[in-house]
Amino acid sequence: MNKTMLCIELLQLLTTKNVQSKNELAEILETNPRNIIEYIKTLQDCGYDITSVKGVYGGYHLNKDSLLPTVQLKKEEIAVLKASCSFLEHQSDFLDYSSYVKAISKVLFTHTEAEAEPITIIDRFPLLMPKEEIKSRYESLSSAENLHYKCKISYLSTKNKSLQHVIHPYKIFVYNGSWVVLAWNETVNDFGYFKLNRIEDIELLSNRFQPLRTFNATDYIDGYGMKQNGKYIDIKVELKDLYTVISERKYGKNQKITRLDERTTLLECSMQNKDIIKSFVLGFGHKAKIIEPLWLKEEMEKELKEMLKKYEEAIK
Repeated sequence: MNKTMLCIELLQLLTTKNVQSKNELAEILETNPRNIIEYIKTLQDCGYDITSVKGVYGGYHLNKDSLLPTVQLKKEEIAVLKASCSFLEHQSDFLDYSSYVKAISKVLFTHTEAEAEPITIIDRFPLLMPKEEIKSRYESLSSAENLHYKCKISYLSTKNKSLQHVIHPYKIFVYNGSWVVLAWNETVNDFGYFKLNRIEDIELLSNRFQPLRTFNATDYIDGYGMKQNGKYIDIKVELKDLYTVISERKYGKNQKITRLDERTTLLECSMQNKDIIKSFVLGFGHKAKIIEPLWLKEEMEKELKEMLKKYEEAIK
């Protein structure tokens, strides 16, 4: 009889009496008493509550209040689970927080270790839209995605215009802290990205769409974001007194950070979207010097001239 079968039989024997000795169990199972110690340890590792009772009439006792094995967690694992509740409470991209807390509570129910210290989370630029509204939109689009229903949406463009689209939802994902749906847009006969917080209205239509057999999410989404959101542009920027700050994050593909001297750092990477690149560089102010590309230098010169003109007018 193999070890697994013997452990199962041992567990069954422990349910029949309150306390059973090592020798008694070994005799019934026709094995060496030393093996009983090993089998008990195996069952305990699996989560069964088996204790050793000392004394003349001692032996092993199985807690029969819960015959299913309990989750055995280390102190640091318990601390991480508890801390995760504090962390996720402040994440705008985590929708079903209450269900998560209930699930974690069930896992930790049998553990009495001290509470983990709560984590202080500050979301610098949180979405103004309530999480409940984002969740409602997510559930509607998720249902349409799973059942292949077309949706009619009113979408607020970057130019603050509300536009009507009929879309076929293919994939919902998180990008830079915002929920986005990748969908086929009947208006332009192509795939597009739609932020859930910019969707003003969703109507699930009665007609369904036939998913494209050639669709592959990796053609549109990768580890850096939305692949079809403009081509990647190589940039080189010199930054003064910002080595520590700039080396903390990854800003684009093929990123390379070179320390040229004690004060100067060269950042090289590939980024999408010219407006985003301009805003990124402008954020460093006078500490940034553009090396490449040429169009970015020219755009930045125009932008700075416009800014200077407005401030000069404001001061007069």
